[in-house]
Amino acid sequence: MAGNLDSEVVALNVGGTAHLMTERDVLRLCPESTLAKMFSGMHELKKIDGEVFLDRDGATFQHLVNYLRNDREVLPEFSDRNDEIHFFKELDFWKVPLKHGVKPPPQQPRF
Repeated sequence: MAGNLDSEVVALNVGGTAHLMTERDVLRLCPESTLAKMFSGMHELKKIDGEVFLDRDGATFQHLVNYLRNDREVLPEFSDRNDEIHFFKELDFWKVPLKHGVKPPPQQPRF
């Protein structure tokens, strides 16, 4: 996704552990997602020291933002299966769909 010069930059504090900045348009990339609705400009956002506070896991949310920044074309690679599970739960929490044609990794058998 190419940057939009008109898109407002949003400072985020995610879980108190991740401080990042991104364009509002990145967060609204999937119009039907909870994330897009939250950043539509129609909702009051909780702020701490000028940053929008999200009570989510910071590292996992950073993977989500990078996934959106790459137009949902590139899934992150994880060396830890739990990190991968948390990423897909984060997608589900925000109702961010996988892009058509992008496949999640195969499920590992559970014992």
